[in-house]
Amino acid sequence: MENNSEIDRTREASLPTPQETALRRSLLKAGFGVGGVLMARQAKSTFDTPYQCTLSGQMSGNVSRNDGTTPNCKIGLSPGFWQQPSRFTTDWKVSAPKICKKVSGAWTIYTGTNPPPFPEIKDTTKWRVSGTVTVSGSSVSCSLGATLSSVLGTTVGLTGIPNLANGSSRQVSLWELVAYGNDATAFPQPIGQFARHIAAAVLNAKAYPTTYPITIPQLRAIWDAITGGGTSAAGEYDLMGTGLDFGEIQDYLNTTWG
Repeated sequence: MENNSEIDRTREASLPTPQETALRRSLLKAGFGVGGVLMARQAKSTFDTPYQCTLSGQMSGNVSRNDGTTPNCKIGLSPGFWQQPSRFTTDWKVSAPKICKKVSGAWTIYTGTNPPPFPEIKDTTKWRVSGTVTVSGSSVSCSLGATLSSVLGTTVGLTGIPNLANGSSRQVSLWELVAYGNDATAFPQPIGQFARHIAAAVLNAKAYPTTYPITIPQLRAIWDAITGGGTSAAGEYDLMGTGLDFGEIQDYLNTTWG
C-alpha cells in the first residue's frame, strides 16, 4: 500500500509545470481546445499511437482523419518540394522568392529543380537574391520572398544568413528555411531544422487552408512557445523548458506531407 508521502510525490509529478501551464494558455488562445497541450507530459504518449490526422486527434488519441478513409493523411508538401525554384510561380500562395543567376555574362531568373548550393549562392557576382538586375532588357527585382515572421504574424522569427542578403539582422524568408534550415553552416541547430519544418507547414497551411490539419494561428502558437519570444545575445533561439519536444513535433509534421 502506498503511504501518504508516496501518494503526494505521485500527485506532484502529474501536475503541469508553470511552463506547461503557460504553454497551455497560448495554445488555447490559438484554438487547440481544452485538451490541446502539445507535448505536455500527459500528452506525449499519444505519439506512440497510430497517426492521427489533426493535432487535436493526435493529442487526444482519438481517430480523426481528414480524408475520412485512410489512417495516413499526407495532404501537404515537404520542405524538399517547397525549396524548388521551379515551384515558385505555380505553388506558392505567399510572396515567392525570385532568384537571379548569371549565365554566360547575362542575368536570368533561376528555375532549376534544386536550390543553389549554400556556399555558392552567397557569391553576388553569380547569384542575386536582393537588389535589381536586368534580365533580357527588363529590370527585375531579386528577392528571398515572404518572411516567416510576416506570414505567421509574429515578431518572433529567425535572423538572416550572414552574407546572403541585406545583413544578418533581418528576418529570414520561408524559402531560406526550407532550402537551408537543415544546414548547420547556415542556421544554428537544432532550431534551424525545426524552423524548416514550421516553414513547410506554413506554406502548406496557406496552399491548402481547408484541408491541411494545422492552421496559421496554431503554427504561430507553437513557434512562439518554442522560441520563447526572443533571442539570446548570440542571436540563437533558446528553447523554452516547456516540456515540449520539438523533435516529436517534427515527427508529427513529417506525417502531414508526402
